Amino acid sequence: MDGSPKNTKKLWLVIASEAKQSRDRVEVFFTLWLAFLFLLPLNACVQHEFPPYPGLEGIEQRIEAYVPDAKYPDDPFILETLREAVAGRKEGNGGVGACLVLESTGEIVERGHNRQYAPYFRSDLHAEMDLLNRFENRRKTQRIVNGKAENPRRVEGLVLYSSVEPCPMCLTRIINAGIKKTFYAVADPPGGMCHKVDDLPSFWKDVAKGRVYEPAACSPELKDLALQLFGHYGNRNIKGKK
Repeated sequence: MDGSPKNTKKLWLVIASEAKQSRDRVEVFFTLWLAFLFLLPLNACVQHEFPPYPGLEGIEQRIEAYVPDAKYPDDPFILETLREAVAGRKEGNGGVGACLVLESTGEIVERGHNRQYAPYFRSDLHAEMDLLNRFENRRKTQRIVNGKAENPRRVEGLVLYSSVEPCPMCLTRIINAGIKKTFYAVADPPGGMCHKVDDLPSFWKDVAKGRVYEPAACSPELKDLALQLFGHYGNRNIKGKK
């Protein structure tokens, strides 16, 4: 191709056309890439959505409508564990809740619920474990303070309430935390450990001596709600043993 003005013009037209096509391809690529980035979080959220727990709305309405009965002194605290259990169910976790109460005043100092499955699987996060994690993380007790030894398990006057009898893992954590009294709304014969505290290894059994692990003094209505929130496992194994 010679360098005449006519041929030079043709050459520039060809270059411009190829540049436009290349630019168009880049624009298409980036458009598709941005669309992918935009849609990815949406897809991720859809994958992590959980189907609603059967009857949860009705259960929550019964909980919020319930007025603590003076005949059952533990009603206010078990009611709080049930609210926590509902929160767990809404997240796609197990329907068990727990709270720590200052016995002298009735003040609820910490709350927790099962977080075993969401936002991701944590095999340790039963309700009582979550509760004690939150309490101890907030408290940040040190074993040595200003060069002096302190007892990090000094939690006098605190009572732990749970909507379901603690399992072996949770009971040993409660013992190790120094909690002296534990009450639960419904027993769990196949999975709970409080009613079998004498079957613990000798070390834990000795530490637990003199401590209280008993069913809460709460109404049959709250026990029924705790059972329903616990789920099919609870209905199959505990029904009639409230």
